[in-house]
Amino acid sequence: MAKSGLVHFVCIADAHATRETKSSSDTLTVVSNQWAYCAFDAKAEGHEWHETEGVTFEGLRYGLSRGRLSKLSAEDRSR
Repeated sequence: MAKSGLVHFVCIADAHATRETKSSSDTLTVVSNQWAYCAFDAKAEGHEWHETEGVTFEGLRYGLSRGRLSKLSAEDRSR
């Protein structure tokens, strides 16, 4: 399971960013033994995981509401 309370991966798939979240309880999963967040649904297929430096869930949601992920360069989005 995840090693810390920090989120280390965020899904940046365009298809997931434009869909409504089914349930806030389905937004976290584990990727490479670290917490990962998908605004649409962590159980869905087609994720594009972007590695973070480790952020709190609250900080992540605040950043997402401010559009920080939309400013990622094409190089960062392809990771």
